[in-house]
Amino acid sequence: MIDNSLGDADFYDPKDYVGIGKRLIVMLIDSMVIVAMGIMLWTPFLVLILTQVLQVDASGIFWMLLLLATWIYLAPIKRSDFGTIGYRLMGIKLVSAKGGRPSLINMTIRMVMWMFGPFNLVLDLLWLGADTENQSLRDCYLSTYLVTRNAKPVGRAPLHLTRYNAMGFSLAYPRVCRPR
Repeated sequence: MIDNSLGDADFYDPKDYVGIGKRLIVMLIDSMVIVAMGIMLWTPFLVLILTQVLQVDASGIFWMLLLLATWIYLAPIKRSDFGTIGYRLMGIKLVSAKGGRPSLINMTIRMVMWMFGPFNLVLDLLWLGADTENQSLRDCYLSTYLVTRNAKPVGRAPLHLTRYNAMGFSLAYPRVCRPR
């Protein structure tokens, strides 16, 4: 008996999945955008502090605003049809394996995993080099793909739980089982 409890998911032509190089460029571009947002958010505080209009420590407010701006950029904007500046410049988009855009909750979890782990950039890059669909570990667990902007699914297939044991890790996540 075949287990289809995880449902079906889209899969793409292997050339449509985005590799390490474009991902690194996107990370660099989007990181620079977040730094620029931080500078733009800090500038009014700096002016108010230098003119002595503001005489209290405003760093807490600044960090909350920067966290909110970062979330807006890396969750709602990244999942939108427009995408982030990095996605736009590199001609890529993030899609859900189930079809369409990932949910806002998945995007928030993806952002938190990018910032705080449990996976780090080095482990993600090592994983990308071995993964047939160029998924980072975050993408594997959240069932998302980074594909070229004009990519269309070439089919649907059942999702099955895939297990890997390597380097002391025991990983299990949903994976599309492509037809042979």
